[in-house]
Amino acid sequence: MSGRPAAPPGAAVFALVALAAAGPAPTMAAEIAPAEAYALLQEVISPERKERKAAAARLAEAGDATLVPALVDAYFFTPAPRRAEIRKALAALTGERFERYHDWVEYVGGREDLTPKEGYLEWKLALLQRIDVDYGRILYPGAPARIRLEEVVWGGVPVAGIPALDDPPVIPADEARYLRPGERVFGVLLGGEARAYPLRILDWHEMLNDTVGGEPVTLSYCTLCGSGILFSTRTPSGEARRFDTSGLLYRSNKLMVDRQSYTLWSNLTGIPVVGRLARAEIELPVLAMTLTTWEEWRRRHPETRVLDLEGVERSLGGKYRFDYRPGAADRARTGVSFPVWLKNDVLERDAEVFALRVSGRPKAYPLDALAAARVVNDELGGESLVLVADPASGAVRAYRRGDRVFRPGDGPLQIVDQDGGRWRVGEQRLEPLAGEGEPLARLPGHVALWFGWFGFHPQTEVFGIESTARP
Repeated sequence: MSGRPAAPPGAAVFALVALAAAGPAPTMAAEIAPAEAYALLQEVISPERKERKAAAARLAEAGDATLVPALVDAYFFTPAPRRAEIRKALAALTGERFERYHDWVEYVGGREDLTPKEGYLEWKLALLQRIDVDYGRILYPGAPARIRLEEVVWGGVPVAGIPALDDPPVIPADEARYLRPGERVFGVLLGGEARAYPLRILDWHEMLNDTVGGEPVTLSYCTLCGSGILFSTRTPSGEARRFDTSGLLYRSNKLMVDRQSYTLWSNLTGIPVVGRLARAEIELPVLAMTLTTWEEWRRRHPETRVLDLEGVERSLGGKYRFDYRPGAADRARTGVSFPVWLKNDVLERDAEVFALRVSGRPKAYPLDALAAARVVNDELGGESLVLVADPASGAVRAYRRGDRVFRPGDGPLQIVDQDGGRWRVGEQRLEPLAGEGEPLARLPGHVALWFGWFGFHPQTEVFGIESTARP
């Protein structure tokens, strides 16, 4: 999520497997009343060892497992030399003896049978407000949530601590002399307007609010899980929502926050998950976007405009000194990771996949398999679809295919149907070159790292693999 180091460091396919693998349930001798419980938790993070020791002993003696999530949060906010008492209390309540905070978060994640003590939201808020008082606008008392708050962790920066790019300056392709042909960019074509967003810049900002072809959009790029997704942000009233990085993560996926309501939104689904809009039936529409090389995007769209590197630096007013050289952000993030309890090893942890959701059904397509096949005809969520990959640029595009079956054509811009008809691979649709037949609409998908996609979609299918079950 951030190039800055995180604060103190530190699967099952189905929830039942995870619960069984995690061992016996925590001790549940007797519950402590919330007022006493949170008073003890305040004492267990005290600078005074005598207070910590007495509070931890009382918590262990009571055996109230509903306090485990709050104790894990306390563990994070306690300096390493003062964690021994919390570890003892956690060991007494769970039977586990982890040292790393990451391991404790994964333990709590796998304990979906473990309900936090009443007042947990307020406890978590009090801890987060030590970092940034603005968390009070997000996790206010009684805030509704669609996700488990005990799995929400701090990512190392405050609210909007990573500066989003708002209406960033752009220049014609010929003027973008800073870009190399093989550099990766996010390519967008909306309303006849082509736009390229280089990863070397987005790697540092992760959120971008812009208007392309008259459409207000947000590009949310979770660098931890490798997923860049373009959302339409136009509201029913015609206004546009604008987003920032919240500084919070859920299963190593960033949580966006909108500036209007301070609601947290999922980066992978575009659904509000915590806060004022979390009960609303809202889902940000996902728009087609292509992760490709600058060379390929410029060849296909010579009229494209692209981020102005010098203009972006000026727009930040000298407040930041980002190293926008290719790969610099990745080097700065080396070793930074966050806990994800849902795991699956049918693919390598950081394998890149093309991720699709059709009618609520998720599926992951390994990029190397797509590059080898070039064209894949498939079915998902009751839809017939075709995926077209360009091995040279790594670009993948998916479309509805109706009753047609396609194969590779001449070069990356064409595919051929079962009758020999040639089709142009476009940004918004597949178009018949001979004018016979209706264009076929594009399906919005995106690239992600396997661990991040599976952590959010454990029910996902995987192309080329019959089952996602672990051996």
